Amino acid sequence: MSQPNIRDELSKAQVEPLLPIEKQLIGWSLGIGVVLLIALTIVNHYFPVTL
Repeated sequence: MSQPNIRDELSKAQVEPLLPIEKQLIGWSLGIGVVLLIALTIVNHYFPVTL
C-alpha cells in the first residue's frame, strides 16, 4: 500500500470559510498582541534595562 501524497490530498480538500467566532477570536488575539506590544514598548521606554 502506497502512502498518500500530502500535496494531492490538500489540493482535493474543500475550502471552508471561517466561522464568525473564529474571526472574532483572530481579531481579539491580534488586538491583545498589539496592545501588549505597545505596553511593553512604553514600559521599556520609562524603565530601560541596564546590564
